[in-house]
Amino acid sequence: MTPETTTGTDEYAMPVETIRAARDTVAALQNTEGDFVVSCRESGIRPEPVTDARFDSHSDAQQACDAACRYRDAMRTLDPSLSQYDLVVSPVDETPLEVASVREQTGRRRANGLPASRRTVTLAGTGSDEWLRVENGPVVHFTGPDSLLDDEVIARQLRSKLDEKRG
Repeated sequence: MTPETTTGTDEYAMPVETIRAARDTVAALQNTEGDFVVSCRESGIRPEPVTDARFDSHSDAQQACDAACRYRDAMRTLDPSLSQYDLVVSPVDETPLEVASVREQTGRRRANGLPASRRTVTLAGTGSDEWLRVENGPVVHFTGPDSLLDDEVIARQLRSKLDEKRG
């Protein structure tokens, strides 16, 4: 084995051990019927390794949150572009998001002579700060079947809508 190979292997040994230990901690603490989750304070995103994890107690969730922070820090040493989240413990909120879409006539005409309209889509949840209003913009899905979609998925949807418009 060459010195370069040995150095490269040792360089990744610590983050890999931390990642495995954090995943094991989360797995040991989770319960599918738990009342608590770990998510981003601002967006509600539940990143790896706590994406689908629920926990019985606030204490278990806090331990998982700490493990998730260690996991993400170790992953960031391997991939500096990994998204950063301010992770916190919160109660499970199974209230679905609601979407309202309204299309209104504007009284103007498009270049092709057809009536112009304005479309407004509002996304709302139970909290007063959980809303988004899009006016005359592309509408994308912010939730998947089980959780919020990550930024990369939403960016792909926006790009595909832009390509549709251009195409």
